Amino acid sequence: MRGALWPWGPAAVGLASALAAGGAVAQETPVTGETATPVQESRPVETPPVGQDAPSPERTPESAPTTGAPATMEAQAGKQDDADAYVLPEVSVEGETAKYNVTEPSLSRVPRPLLDTPQTITVVPERVMEEQQATTLRDALRNVSGITVTAGEGGRQGDSFSLRGFSAQTDTLRDGVRDLGWFTRDTFNLEGVEVYFGPSSVLFGRGSTGGAINLVTKKARKGSFQDLRLSGGTAPSGRIEADINEEFSDSIQFRVSAAGQLAGVAGRDVVTKNRAGIAPSARFQLAPKVALEVDYFYQHEDSVPDYGQPYFNGYPVSVTLDVPRENFYGVKDSDKELVNAHIGTARLLADLGDTFRLTNTLRYGGVNRFARPTAPRGLTPVAAPTTIGRQRFETTADNTYFAEQLDVRGAFTTGFLKHTTNVGLDISREQRELGRFNLTVGGVNMPADLFDPDNSPDLSGVARVPGATNYSRQWNLGAYASDQIQVGKYVEVLGTLRLDNLHSDYETKAANGDIAAFEQENSLFNWRVGLVLHPAENTSVYGMYGTSTNPSAELATLSNDTVTLDPEKNETFEIGAKSDLITERLSVNAAVFRTNKKNARVPNSVPDGPPVVLEGKQRVQGYAVGVAGSPVRGWNVFANYTFLDASIQEHTNDFLEGQRLVNTPKRSLSLWTTYAILDSLSVGGGATYQDVATVNNPANATVLRSKVPNYWRFDAFAAYTVLKKVDLQLNVYNLTDKLYYDAYYGGQAVPAEGVSALLSAHVRF
Repeated sequence: MRGALWPWGPAAVGLASALAAGGAVAQETPVTGETATPVQESRPVETPPVGQDAPSPERTPESAPTTGAPATMEAQAGKQDDADAYVLPEVSVEGETAKYNVTEPSLSRVPRPLLDTPQTITVVPERVMEEQQATTLRDALRNVSGITVTAGEGGRQGDSFSLRGFSAQTDTLRDGVRDLGWFTRDTFNLEGVEVYFGPSSVLFGRGSTGGAINLVTKKARKGSFQDLRLSGGTAPSGRIEADINEEFSDSIQFRVSAAGQLAGVAGRDVVTKNRAGIAPSARFQLAPKVALEVDYFYQHEDSVPDYGQPYFNGYPVSVTLDVPRENFYGVKDSDKELVNAHIGTARLLADLGDTFRLTNTLRYGGVNRFARPTAPRGLTPVAAPTTIGRQRFETTADNTYFAEQLDVRGAFTTGFLKHTTNVGLDISREQRELGRFNLTVGGVNMPADLFDPDNSPDLSGVARVPGATNYSRQWNLGAYASDQIQVGKYVEVLGTLRLDNLHSDYETKAANGDIAAFEQENSLFNWRVGLVLHPAENTSVYGMYGTSTNPSAELATLSNDTVTLDPEKNETFEIGAKSDLITERLSVNAAVFRTNKKNARVPNSVPDGPPVVLEGKQRVQGYAVGVAGSPVRGWNVFANYTFLDASIQEHTNDFLEGQRLVNTPKRSLSLWTTYAILDSLSVGGGATYQDVATVNNPANATVLRSKVPNYWRFDAFAAYTVLKKVDLQLNVYNLTDKLYYDAYYGGQAVPAEGVSALLSAHVRF
């Protein structure tokens, strides 16, 4: 652990010590199954009633402009019968609005409060997303520093993120189950987004080197409410959202959320973001100790994809050649992205007695995607380009997946030791079929004027040329066990083990009909240990060591170069501190960390050897600080900052050693804050900063390193209660109309939206 601290010296130690200050006596956390009396602003420390793994903020029909009141528990202390039965959170109509600082994780496999979990976990609550009118997962994650977005790599669109310098392309989950498919996830059915930084293979299986993202969905609950939100913007854009919950009886509740959107993109020609979705859910109390939750998610998208701009002389062409930011190099009425995502889930919850709870989740989903984008490629003349090539193609992607998860958790004592333990099984089958056609004119890309592109070119000469198709299937069986042991009042020790068996079949068919088939099987063993100290009440100081693995079939692709390779292995050291202050209204955290990729895949420098070898090393080290909550009544803040020192440590090509990892800005910051001037009026705003980021690693001195520039973005917010159940909200985005790029990779960078405004009306019935 000491090795992880050396780059930052006494300042890092002082920061952790400062967070540990405050309070004189550590609080012992009970682990019995009794249900505590609900306190609106207090962190629950007991094992929650079954079926209530993660209380989430909920909209409050009588709330102030920004909606939502904390969920409350129906069971009261001392009522053992109620504690044994499933208890749902109710919709409160009194008290303050939902908090910025979430203190409980949503996942049953993370059984302790965030304060007691030795890992950096940032939770974007529903309230922040609503105040920002963040309509996509990408918008929500703008609130979390240390995350970057990849743009259209390999024909992919939708959500593709990097966490702390490592790809998280397959590390997005929905309620703890891997969420597959390339699409832009809407937030209409989300009440939170959890970001688990650091190695999370012990929780979710393969990958998760830099972390994982978990979407917390809306579910049926006790109480009844009806919410409607109408929005119109200058992009131009229009959106409608509805969220309705009905309690038919103590044993039956139903909820449905839905949204529809037609939107352009401010500062970009032709591009659109048109989506619609619906997500019903129901909950049935089958017996006093058994409940069933079922839900279905559907999202449709019919948009115009944006592949942005190429690079010239090391930066995007709008920076180096003053190309207008709105230039779109695609084809109007031809470029499109069509997506249909269907996800069905059933979740059985059972009280096994003696504080033990069982959760069994069954999911089947499918994502069908058709895309016809245009990628900007090939600038001519080389020295002073005026023409760009349009690389046009069609791709189809059909994903289906089946997942079965079983989790059992509970609390017990052995002597003076108090255990919070959980064990589980993961079974999954994933299948994907990809097809591609290239759209060329005379075998080459269509040309366009770099400075004044024609978005409606003549397509009569376009030939649809078949490309390669591929088919993949993956089966995974995983088992894990975890135990967090309280040793007295001041010390907790965590140990987690996970073993996965991943079997992958991959078949590719070339355009000429040649077929190549590959098969790979990996046994993946990962573990994590942690030590948590409680020097003061509601305060923790922790150290953690964990591992993760990246098999070469992680993305469900294989080749002659990679099929025989062992998985990449990673390790992370993290030391941090967390504290819930001001009667737990304000949460602060800080951590220093180092992640080592010990055997990265790199090209072989030996001509007679295998093409790819595991002889590379990469390192990301840095620190992160965060604050969320209400320092004083009426003022709310959600902010975090991350510093990343990311580099290639060893490589078969000496020229690459010491270069910075791509898509990893050194500094990033996110801030969102609001203040209630009056009971009926709130104002606020946000700021986002991201440092310069490199997008390629030159292999020799003749190759130019390309980057996207640093930027500041500022937003503004105001909300006013017109009537008791009607709020008006105004958001202004990118106040300074800054040209910046929030999605990029080595091929292109996509300009972010320019200045725009959105006016919303929120009606509660």
